[in-house]
Amino acid sequence: MRIMSLTAKLYREQDERIADRQPVNLGATVRRDDQRPIDVQIDDLSSTGFRMQSDEPIAMDSTVSIGIAGLGRHTARVVRQNGNQYGCSFLRPVSIDGIDVAEPPQTIVRADFGTVASPAMVMREDPPLDAIERRIRQFRGPIILTGLIVPWIIIGAILTALA
Repeated sequence: MRIMSLTAKLYREQDERIADRQPVNLGATVRRDDQRPIDVQIDDLSSTGFRMQSDEPIAMDSTVSIGIAGLGRHTARVVRQNGNQYGCSFLRPVSIDGIDVAEPPQTIVRADFGTVASPAMVMREDPPLDAIERRIRQFRGPIILTGLIVPWIIIGAILTALA
């Protein structure tokens, strides 16, 4: 007895998809007729359409303009809706060769800044103060007060001498 395997792909009758969709995780901007930008998340993408998530409602059968980094701006029609997920079909097929679907672009860049300094290296001791510096710090308050009061005493003396 010999067993043969057969690989098949099933399609729903009303499913009009032509191209295979690739799972992606891309941020994009959609503009409706009012041209106000809406940030969306694209979950899958093909040359004929995409599935996206949007927190703002988008009407079924409406035409939208979508900008995708690496792909540019294209026009699509909303053909499916399930909650905040929307299925869209490009009006003209696009080339998705410029999109790396295996590794989506990220805004976080990891950097190596070397090793972290130990607390002993960060907290260095101040050099010892000499005798003059210690005296100045000891009498800093009286020195500042004298500098503020003496000019007023001089001004008062000049005014009484003129009077």
